[in-house]
Amino acid sequence: MSRPHQYISLVTSLPHLGKLFSVKDVPISGFRLRQRIAGMLEPEHARLLREVVEVTAWAGVAKYDEDIEIIRRANQVIGELKDYPDLQHLVGARMETRTLIAALRRRRDGQETAGDISTWGFGRWCGQIKANWSDPAFGLGHYMPWIGEAHRLMQAGDHIGVERLFLTQVFRQLDHYLTLHEFDFEAVGIYVLRWVIVERWSRYNEDDARDRLKSLLDAALQGPEGPHEHVAKGLFSADSLAS
Repeated sequence: MSRPHQYISLVTSLPHLGKLFSVKDVPISGFRLRQRIAGMLEPEHARLLREVVEVTAWAGVAKYDEDIEIIRRANQVIGELKDYPDLQHLVGARMETRTLIAALRRRRDGQETAGDISTWGFGRWCGQIKANWSDPAFGLGHYMPWIGEAHRLMQAGDHIGVERLFLTQVFRQLDHYLTLHEFDFEAVGIYVLRWVIVERWSRYNEDDARDRLKSLLDAALQGPEGPHEHVAKGLFSADSLAS
């Protein structure tokens, strides 16, 4: 098949992901998704997609020790995406959103100024953040109202609310660019990035539910029956939950 036909077949074979927060289970597993796209993406596209996922997904950036390393890597990936400006914009937008969340966390943790924001911040809002550090939305509330809401949720200790708000913003960015592509490499890339978010939230809910179950079991088993408590801890250990 020619490449256009390959990408039409690939995109039409991918199951609908639905709206964010609307499904409990991801409609296609990571294994099946990798298997489906492996033989249908052009080798160069496969390489670029791996790099985009690496620099935008949490699992990818977690391996870097310093923020400046992530920033350098993001700039490298954006440069390699020169033929795909919409994917460039998406990577840049993700990094800028991540910078805003990082700024909110730093300020919540007591940092009195932005400091040398070039070592941990990315994109066009760094100067605005630094100049308006004491403003709840860094002077950007009129343009991005969600920042003020994220500030409120973070101050209230609502970590789930912050996560939900953050993922909503990223999903909206992806949905905007998805309307511009149908059966091309960008469409495949945007689908994979949307899948990563849906899978992340699904796993987050699952882990949260398991943690609640463990807490309930631990509370129920507290008491004179020590052996039962020991069995419970073995069954619901970190290793068991991971498996």
